[in-house]
Amino acid sequence: MSNSIYLFEHESIIFPWGDKELRAITKLNLATGHEVLRPTVRGGQRALQAREFVGLIRLGNQSINILPKIYQTQVEQNKAECSHQATHNLLHLLSYAGQIPIKEKFVAPLLSRKMDWFEILTRIFASQLEREWQLGVYRTYRLVESEETVLKGKWDIAKYIKRPDRLNRFPVSYDEFSVNNPLNRVLRYVVERLFGLTHDSENKRILGTLRFWLDEVSCPNRLSIQETDDIVITRLNERFEPLLNLAKIFLDDSAIQLASGDKSSFAFIFDMNLLFEAFVANFIRRYRSEIFSSSLEYCDFLPQAHGVTKYLAWQQDRGVFRMKPDIVFRTNDRFPIILDTKYKNLDPKDVRLGVTQADFYQMYAYSQSYQSKCVILLYPQTNGMNSPMRTRFNLENGLQEVRVETLDIRVDLSGTDGKQFLISQLRTIFGE
Repeated sequence: MSNSIYLFEHESIIFPWGDKELRAITKLNLATGHEVLRPTVRGGQRALQAREFVGLIRLGNQSINILPKIYQTQVEQNKAECSHQATHNLLHLLSYAGQIPIKEKFVAPLLSRKMDWFEILTRIFASQLEREWQLGVYRTYRLVESEETVLKGKWDIAKYIKRPDRLNRFPVSYDEFSVNNPLNRVLRYVVERLFGLTHDSENKRILGTLRFWLDEVSCPNRLSIQETDDIVITRLNERFEPLLNLAKIFLDDSAIQLASGDKSSFAFIFDMNLLFEAFVANFIRRYRSEIFSSSLEYCDFLPQAHGVTKYLAWQQDRGVFRMKPDIVFRTNDRFPIILDTKYKNLDPKDVRLGVTQADFYQMYAYSQSYQSKCVILLYPQTNGMNSPMRTRFNLENGLQEVRVETLDIRVDLSGTDGKQFLISQLRTIFGE
């Protein structure tokens, strides 16, 4: 079993790192292109400081759990309760962001056992796949071309008469109802990967059973998340779609091996900027009828500006410097609102609120290219803010504005009250 320590984003903690840990952390930072963990010295003692990434980092038998500060303010003095709430909310944040199956009645007992969020995600995947496989194996027809001693399917006579030395074998092609299909290969690959990473004995047992059941499915040596794009979801396999969505999380580049040949040292991390963006987009999509007024309810809702690509400049009839706002609202040929999320801390005492000049230039470019009257920069509300931030910056033409808004996600994301609180905040933001 591993020893677990918990720290929150941007928090530092005393940790006696040595050369081995330093090499692993350096590899992690280089692999992501960001500073996930910063080794420091504090008061003469070695320490680690987290940045804006969250997740699990295992260094041998030591597990470092980095959590977002999405716990309720009344428990700030109780780190154990903060960790519990943050883990709980991180799982539901992932549920919204990745459309994965997180059920409260399943998660609550696992949290009470103080399992870390990676082991909980592993248990959810393994248990649900075990349950679905027992309900029925997913098979598809695939074309098989082979040589048989008996006629089967379609006989290739032309090939047969060209090989007089093998007249006792018939070249044939036929459809086989097979378990070895693209969807099952993804599931098998993830099962194998998690089997080598989990430290939990029950997870190991379930995954071991799944390896036996999936033995007929070929397992690729490597598999990227892009290879899942060709998997078609139909009414025959739609019950596996939540599992496929969860499998994509394990396939993403978020999993990084930190020591060559050593599966006990790895990192499984998320960039909170991307996670916050996906959460906001999917939450709005799911509850748009409760959030928007009639003027916005029927707008086209375009995450990543899908279908309305614009460029900052042109060079020889070719667009360069593509712009990609997080969410674009379109009605007819107009763009009434553009929304961009930033998972950063604001400073209410600063005249610019801590908004970086680069971010503001980016919003200005959006407003001009899309001719949008309103561009919203949406930040998370942090513990240093006593109330939501609602600030307007009028652009020099007087007809357009950039608004800085905060969304408080420090609520129980699994409960009705938390959901309604978020809907109420978003209704206020868009209602203005």
